[in-house]
Amino acid sequence: MKRPARLLLAALACVLAACVHREPLTPTAGSAPAVEKIDKAQKAEAPAAGTGAGDDPWQTVPDPTAPPDLGEAHALADKACPKVARPYFYRIEKGGKTSYMLGSRHLGVPLSKMPENVRRQIRASKLLVFEVAPGDESDEKQPDQPPLSTQLGPQLWAHYKTLVGSANADAVEHGPPTTAMLVLIALYENKVAALDLEIERVAADAKIPTQGLESAQFQDRLLHELMNTRMLKAAIAGTPDRKALEKQSFHDVAEYCAGTDEEPGTDAEGRKQLKAGGFTDVEIDALDEKLVYARNRDWIPKLEKIFANGDVMVVVGADHLVGKKGVISALAGRGFKTTRVPAQ
Repeated sequence: MKRPARLLLAALACVLAACVHREPLTPTAGSAPAVEKIDKAQKAEAPAAGTGAGDDPWQTVPDPTAPPDLGEAHALADKACPKVARPYFYRIEKGGKTSYMLGSRHLGVPLSKMPENVRRQIRASKLLVFEVAPGDESDEKQPDQPPLSTQLGPQLWAHYKTLVGSANADAVEHGPPTTAMLVLIALYENKVAALDLEIERVAADAKIPTQGLESAQFQDRLLHELMNTRMLKAAIAGTPDRKALEKQSFHDVAEYCAGTDEEPGTDAEGRKQLKAGGFTDVEIDALDEKLVYARNRDWIPKLEKIFANGDVMVVVGADHLVGKKGVISALAGRGFKTTRVPAQ
């Protein structure tokens, strides 16, 4: 759902809640995603052997400047969300056919925290549909750019290193702004919980057919277009310290699991802070349009065909489902009966 406003990431709501699916931040077979590398890099910041008690090099005095490890992020997520109390889970009915839609938070909340009726319906589905079909991988090549330290300038680069840790910053310095942004966003996220990937594994194990609503190449192009150096600069400048990142990740996870966010896109405070970073109202509206609303409209005719057969589960970012311009509202306007299903 929406990223908190003070992080200047409210306008990037579906990057975490919808688009991160293309760059999973949890290890998967045959992949080397950016944050898996980052977690390894974090260990490089640990004090050398012999600097702490005992002979074990990992039994050392903790480095207060090191970023949170996976255990800390996991504990924060568990505190924010012991379980998903009110999932973005909808029954879709028309012409005697019934299907379901699940709004996902692609990172940070595992399938085990979903209510049993959600998990049961996933297993009972005859077709599982995702934003991008499992196995569809983009080979889009990004043009060479100067190091991020050069693009950001010494002051912002130093602040970025303070926020994410020097090893993390070093690991992304020669990559695209997209990766640096995702590392910043995901610093306090439970990176071993990736809801979409877990559902994909359920589908594979149960031999349930799968398909996608858009291509991996499309999502990659969109991410790189919008999560650019300018947006990265605004995000870094608008993030005062790690405590702000921790607080907002906690809020974001808790809000998703409570199921209380009904407004997609940029809220008033987020708009104010994005404008402080140099974005105009027109640009912010265009960002919301590309990230959320245009994709919603593109999916509707595809979903109508998919739902014609019934017994389908569609899993997309929760931000796409809610609001007057959301998929659920659009389907209702096309004659579908839509019902939010309570946890059972």
